Amino acid sequence: MASFWKRRARNKGITVRRTEAGVGDGAALDRLLHALPEADELRPRLRATFFARAWDAATQRDHWILSDGSWVRCFTIDGLTLRQAASVRVRWDAMRDRTELTEERLADVVAGETGTSVTLVS
Repeated sequence: MASFWKRRARNKGITVRRTEAGVGDGAALDRLLHALPEADELRPRLRATFFARAWDAATQRDHWILSDGSWVRCFTIDGLTLRQAASVRVRWDAMRDRTELTEERLADVVAGETGTSVTLVS
């Protein structure tokens, strides 16, 4: 079910999708990593605390990967330009020590930076 975070009337089709998998669940982790650039290099790093972002130029998606050593969460932002993705990253970095990364908070930052509606996809 999709939720909508609306900040202004325009909608450019920006979505935030959250996926997660247990580090020990090989099949689920394979599905999560399948869409990510350089997935083979990421896999061993996910067994520890880890945070990274990867822009996929081919698909125009920004992937945010977060692991606590047991669970991996991936937030995929679709519909941004590279410049918008960079702006969202800078805004998040300015507040990340004060708040936990959730799809709702990320959608709010994206909406604020782009001035558009953001759809959460689960």
